[in-house]
Amino acid sequence: MVETHKIVRDPIHGDIKITGCLVDLLETPEVQRLHNIKQLGFAHLVFPGAHHTRFEHSLGSSMIASQIADILGLKEEERTLLTCAAQLHDIGHGPFSHTLESILLQRFGVDHVDLTEKLILGKYAIFEEKERAFVTSPSVHEILEKHEVSKKEICGIIRGKPSKKPYLGQLLNSTIDVDQLDYLMRDSYYTGVAYGLIDLQRLLRTMMIYKGNLAMMRKGVSVVENILMARALMYSSVYFHKTVRIPELMLSKALEGIPDAEPFEFFRMTDAEIMVSLKTMGQFQQEIITRLKYRDLYKQAYTVSLFDLEKEQLKIVKQLEDVSYRRQKERELEDAFDIPAGHVIIDIPRPELLRAEPRINNTDIRVIDRDHVKSLDEFTPIAKAIRSRIAPDWVFMIISDEKYRKKIAKKIQRVFFS
Repeated sequence: MVETHKIVRDPIHGDIKITGCLVDLLETPEVQRLHNIKQLGFAHLVFPGAHHTRFEHSLGSSMIASQIADILGLKEEERTLLTCAAQLHDIGHGPFSHTLESILLQRFGVDHVDLTEKLILGKYAIFEEKERAFVTSPSVHEILEKHEVSKKEICGIIRGKPSKKPYLGQLLNSTIDVDQLDYLMRDSYYTGVAYGLIDLQRLLRTMMIYKGNLAMMRKGVSVVENILMARALMYSSVYFHKTVRIPELMLSKALEGIPDAEPFEFFRMTDAEIMVSLKTMGQFQQEIITRLKYRDLYKQAYTVSLFDLEKEQLKIVKQLEDVSYRRQKERELEDAFDIPAGHVIIDIPRPELLRAEPRINNTDIRVIDRDHVKSLDEFTPIAKAIRSRIAPDWVFMIISDEKYRKKIAKKIQRVFFS
């Protein structure tokens, strides 16, 4: 019997061979939609090459998962669960990836992982009702049922909490998981930033399973150091670059400005669809979308780092983590300086960073040194140093239209910290 498979040419991993139920999953509307979701949101406005998508990343993650399955000698059922989870882990992402996730979290208390789970379980459809008649391919949950793959186990692996065999969850949710390995290499390649260079094959050859958990040999510690450093530098230099962050804040503000907006409906859209849709929903939304189209961005009016704040000032910034309080302060600034609504945005990025990437502070992995099991901290000071590193560079930023920037900057210190 001839095996049915597909070969996809990838700039990071070369030829990716897709086999088994992954071939059918590839054709589902949930996975195909990822062709139209940029991996790095608005990063292309700073790094012009960053037009790669969640689709590419999902394929890459699944390919690395397949390689690891071979090296670790996983059983066929485990291999299927792991590779399917890797291919599906991002299907719940909304337009421009993480950009609008904070709105979904504020209004409904859910994030893209929750939506991914709903799609896998068949509790949510990624296409609009008016599109249903034109969607001919089976959905993800139907393909998994056809191939008798456990939807519940896949959801558990994506969350890092499988019902059994912890190492399966750790391979997709840990310090050295396949998700991070692919996005660091891929994002580095497309942005032209050299921080994400990783010796992937060296790392894979040092990984092992020890008492049901993912572990690594001592000789792989230097590669993990490289990964931790790459992750920290990519977050400060790319993912939370201020000029990447600013258009994300602007788009979020445009969506927030629609009082009866249904975030779930917007999350079904692609990058292009949300831009077209918002442009028809009001003058402010039209202004923001037009400015994003032509890269006429808001500017920094004020920014401060953690090290510049005294204890009492830090308490004030901490208060601004509450979204309602932050929006109130934005309106107060607009009223005080006679600035139109929506043209002052306060950014407190740290909480959002930890929600988007909770692994940023995770440097815990077991290291096998002959007959001893030790923590990574026992072998290298780098892990601890990375945890203490602040990313992004600011804890408090105010952005606004260029014509209001000087007005805000002149009095902001007195307004907030007097």
